[in-house]
Formats: sequence, C-alpha cells, structure tokens
Amino acid sequence: MKRILLLAALISLNLTIGSAKNLQALFSFKTFYSPENGPYIETYLSVNGKSVVYSKNANGMYQGAIEITATYKDAEGIRHSDKYNLLSPEVKDTNNLDFSFLDQQRVQLPNGKYVLELVIRDKNIPEKPYNVTQPVKIEYYNNIVAISDIELLESYTKTVSPTVLSKSGFDLIPFADNFYGNSLKSLKFYAEVYNTDKVMSGSPYLLSYFIETAESKRVIEAMRGFIKQNPEKVNVLLREIPITDLPSGNYNLVLEVRNQQNELIATNTTFFQRSNIVTLPVSGDFQQRDVSNTFASAITNKDSLIEYIHSLTPIANQLEQTFLTNQMKLADVKIMQQFFYDFWSKRSPVNPEKAWMDYRIEVMRVNNDFSTRIAKGYTTERGRVYLKYGPPNTISKNYSEPSAYPYEIWHYYKIEQQSNRKFVFYNPDLVTNDFILLHSDAQGEPNNDRWELEIYKRDTQSRDYDEKNKGADYFGNKAGENFSNPR
Repeated sequence: MKRILLLAALISLNLTIGSAKNLQALFSFKTFYSPENGPYIETYLSVNGKSVVYSKNANGMYQGAIEITATYKDAEGIRHSDKYNLLSPEVKDTNNLDFSFLDQQRVQLPNGKYVLELVIRDKNIPEKPYNVTQPVKIEYYNNIVAISDIELLESYTKTVSPTVLSKSGFDLIPFADNFYGNSLKSLKFYAEVYNTDKVMSGSPYLLSYFIETAESKRVIEAMRGFIKQNPEKVNVLLREIPITDLPSGNYNLVLEVRNQQNELIATNTTFFQRSNIVTLPVSGDFQQRDVSNTFASAITNKDSLIEYIHSLTPIANQLEQTFLTNQMKLADVKIMQQFFYDFWSKRSPVNPEKAWMDYRIEVMRVNNDFSTRIAKGYTTERGRVYLKYGPPNTISKNYSEPSAYPYEIWHYYKIEQQSNRKFVFYNPDLVTNDFILLHSDAQGEPNNDRWELEIYKRDTQSRDYDEKNKGADYFGNKAGENFSNPR
C-alpha cells in the first residue's frame, strides 16, 4: 500500500488538498466539550513545505504564506467565520524544504449540524483558491456520558507555557493524517470522557481501548489496553499503542466506557490505515473450526473451493491475503473449507452462508460486466474496486472522446470514513475490456497527478515529465470536468 498525497480530495474528518501548483496540505478536525464553556471544534492543518511558493520577506528570508478562510454555517446562516494567514518558517535556502508547518484553531459552537466551508490559497501565486466543504455534527450534553472525538497525535510533551496546542497539562502535536506508513511505530492518541461523575454514582469505571480490523471488526488482542477511572466531569485518556507488528490494512481505534456490571455506557471510534511491510504467519485459528454440517462442508470439489476462495481477494485482509498467496496451493479440501467458513463467520457470525451468497451474486455480476478473454471479472481493476467498495453512485463512461483512450470515472458518495471519492479507469490497448485503474483520490489506491495526460496520450505524447494535468488543452476534453463534477 503506497501513500501519495491526494489532490483536492475530501474525506470525512480528514481531507487532503492539492493544486495545479502542487500545494499539498492535510486537514482534519475533532470536537470536544468543556463543562464550563460548552462544545468546541478543533481544526488541524498541516502544509507540506515543499509544495509552497516562497518569496523574500522584510528580513531577507524566504517565507510562504497560505490564506485560510473557515466559515461555519447552519440552517439559519453563518455562525462563525475567520480569515487569516498561515506563515511558513523562514528559510535561507528554498532547496531545503523538508518540513511541514502546522495550524490549529479552536472555535466554540453550540450543539447542531453545520457545514464547514474551507478556502485555502497560496498567496504567492495567482491560482484560484481551493474551496472544500465538510459536514460537522456537534452533540454533547451535560447529563450523558460521552467520549470526545479521538485526536491522533504526532507527539506530546508536558506543558511548560500553555499555547493553543495545550490540553489537560500536555502540549499535543496533532497528526492531521490517518495514514500510518511503515516508518511509524506507534499510534498516539488523546480523548476525553465527559459526565461520568453524574452517571456512575461515584463507582470506578473501566475505560478500554483497542484496535480492530475495519472490515470484520476482529480485535487485535495484542493491541488492547484499559484503565480504571474515578468518575470526574472530564476524564482524560492519553495513550500510545505500539504498531510495529500491525500489518497493512484498514483499522479502527475503539474506545469504550463500561460500568462495574460490564455494561457498555459509551463508545467512539476513529478509522486509520496502516502500510507496513511485515511477514506474519497466518493465524491457524481457523483450523480449529468445526465445519461439519455447515455450508462450507457441502463444497467438496477442490477446484470450486479454490475458485471461491480466490474470489475473496478484493475483500481479504492482510493475514488472509497471506494464506491466499502462500498456502492455497498446499491446502487440502478440509483446510480450505475451514478457511472459507472462518472467513465468512468473522464477517457475519449470525448468518455466514447468506453473507457468502450475497457476495457471490456480486462476483457473478462483475464477472459478467468486466471479464476479458483472459481474466475473470473479479481479477480486473474494476472488479476489485466494485467488490471492495460496492457499486459506485455514478459512472461517467467516455469511449469516443477525441484524443482520449476510452475511460470511465466512478464516483462514490461514501467509502467507510471517506466521502466524495473517485476512480479513473482507462483502456490504453483499445482492444480488450480490461480497464486499468489510472488514478484515485481514495486512500491506499494508486494516485497519479498526470492522469489526464495519460488519458490523452492516444494522439499526443508529452515529453515534459514535470508537466501536470493539462487535459483542458485537448479538443473536446471532458475528463477534468467529469472528475471535478461527477454526475
């Protein structure tokens, strides 16, 4: 899984911003509650120093300047608006810009539903600003136990002199992204629990935290912890979970409040992705499964089992992929039955057979729609995306646009924690039905800032390897417009 900053892409709670001049920024927000002052929202913006245009300031140093406008609206109109400049550190040499600079803001807002409109512009270039919107919901009450949003952290230290980064006696450096690459060895986070003093009747309660797989909700037992807390107006949780051995995949960080009767009182989660090159053995737990009299035991043909299990590839997690890649050839029918049943039992404990049959219908659908003369539909890029994320909300098909290879743009309103995600497929060989995934703004998917150039190479070859998208220069170009405004 390769991480590349995305262009002008909005996701729930996290977004990545880019421009024609390659401005790259990560933005996220979290909500909290103050017993004295009420709810508030914190916003975090991390700007890649290499992506900013610099100019000399009055000190003779080079400095970048980003103009930010943040507006919060509800059904009655604007509730808060702020416009300000975010300045980069001063540098003597613009050839050494290996840093990011951070902005954090706090805005007090009452409970309600809002739309956050964010406008970001590099002040040193004449490009149009970026305009992005994100729904915000704030809902805290003074008599209900609640857990704040979970703030992911880059680092934390004890507060010496309070700043906007200070909370509960610590200076918290936010991690504006939710993607953890191979170099990151721990997941640091901060959260608050409210109103336990009013609900727990003075009895200690258990605050637990753990990492689970996003797809099957399987808890990673080695990455679980808990702490007993005495009820307070605000209880704080500041923790760090080692993730060196956490394989690549999609995960949730989960917090739970339970009383002395082990009843779940409150919970909250945040989604993150992990890219990690590790070699882990496939868990042998599935080989303890008794599959007698199950739907899996009725599948006795080895070739059929192999085919069915291979069709799971688009939705399998990292450990399951290891089995598919390394052990399938050596597995006998019983082991494959156990694996197959375990796979669906984890995803649907109540009715694993129905989950499989529903998925099989989708596999047959992609095989019908996307198969080529040499590949089944579920092995193609369109088939993989369809099975992994479901059917797109809209598809823009363009097979005869001047100068362009045949291409499709798929648009998803929502993919797990991400919103407004698009996938660009194209067919450069013009013969087969095998469309290649050229570009996507979904996390963990291939990202190519030259994707329009690739589509329009049918008649024209670009020799400028630093050139970005200029698809609008081609006669009849619709790709850029279809990507920006899918319909």
